[in-house]
Amino acid sequence: MSTTLKIDNATLAGRDGYWSVAMEAGGIIDVARHLETTAQETIDAEGRLVIPGLVDGHLHLDKALLFAQHPAQTGTFQEALQETGSLKRRFTIDDIQSRARQILENEIAFGTTLMRSHVEVDLMLKLTAMEALLPLKQEYAWGLTLQLAVFAQEGITNQPGTTALLRRAMAMGGDVIGSAPYVDPNPSDNIQIIFDLAEEFNCDVDFHLDFLDDDAPLLLPIVVEETLKRGWQGRVCLGHMTKLAGLTPQTIQETAAMVSNAGISVLALPATDLYMMARKDTHNVRRGVAPIHQLMNHGVITGIATNNVQNLFTPFGDGDVLKICTLLAQTLQLGTVKNHIQCLAMATTQAAQAIGVTNYGIAPGNAADLVIVDATSASEAIGTAPVGRTTIKHGKIVSTTQMQRTFLSPEFSIKG
Repeated sequence: MSTTLKIDNATLAGRDGYWSVAMEAGGIIDVARHLETTAQETIDAEGRLVIPGLVDGHLHLDKALLFAQHPAQTGTFQEALQETGSLKRRFTIDDIQSRARQILENEIAFGTTLMRSHVEVDLMLKLTAMEALLPLKQEYAWGLTLQLAVFAQEGITNQPGTTALLRRAMAMGGDVIGSAPYVDPNPSDNIQIIFDLAEEFNCDVDFHLDFLDDDAPLLLPIVVEETLKRGWQGRVCLGHMTKLAGLTPQTIQETAAMVSNAGISVLALPATDLYMMARKDTHNVRRGVAPIHQLMNHGVITGIATNNVQNLFTPFGDGDVLKICTLLAQTLQLGTVKNHIQCLAMATTQAAQAIGVTNYGIAPGNAADLVIVDATSASEAIGTAPVGRTTIKHGKIVSTTQMQRTFLSPEFSIKG
């Protein structure tokens, strides 16, 4: 039997020895210690780590790379919200696409093969972001699968006409519907409106939820109630959830059971959450990142994502999900080999499941979306986020990145 692409001598996280992975027609057809299968192209991984394609399940392409235009003065969430709102008034289709293309191309080179980007729809921007990002789904389909989550950042009940705009955006081709209920004066109604639209378009739901570290009560119970009432188990993803970082172990366990029972997934966004949280703490400063490792151990589907890249909400980053793995492991003190394998899962298979994609992972029948990383173990990959990577999408190599070093020490110079 002949296949399109085969990888030999690969290290797979959590498995001993070297492995071969055979791909055909965009899918993985075999994974074994050694495959005699011939292939049109064979890659000798030479012991390097092969992982499923990285997944960036919560990103804002329309707000990326704004920091150079408008640097922060105070660095607060309110400044970010207000000043980004002002910047949005000047957004154009060309501007959004130019910034989004930079991030999309970065992410493909880093190994991202699946992404969900939120697309802002409000009375200021109207449908401009949707008109800008919708064509990029097809334009970059060779390198990654892009889901578009129609997103109400500015509230709904306080913005008459927003619901109609959200409906129009979904009709244009939105994949998912969501909002940030905590910025709405009536968050409960906001949540119900989003679920109404989800039922209308039979789509998944993605909320920015329980963000910040104020004393407002958790909105999570409202989302859980609506999820169960409407039979939307397995179709709801929550981003941030930073307030969970302040709960006791017993409450975390009870919360995890509630979330798991409702089939709700949680994505931590450590680059943003670390930057924004606990600004009023004068000592014993909290980390402010949802304890997703604890949620995962209690059966919740969890993952990580970049959220923002170089804007007022997060003035850092380049779109590399593997670097977010490193940050998460440092922040939540995940130092064992088992932890590192969990981190990789939360950036690949678990993150994919969190946004509704189940045929993900290195197993026959799954999508042939893979990354060869210049590391020989999960721990090395998490510890160093190596530059060298080969990205495979639909069983085809779509990007290669290598690091080149040149030493210019006098000891190595040629003497004539």
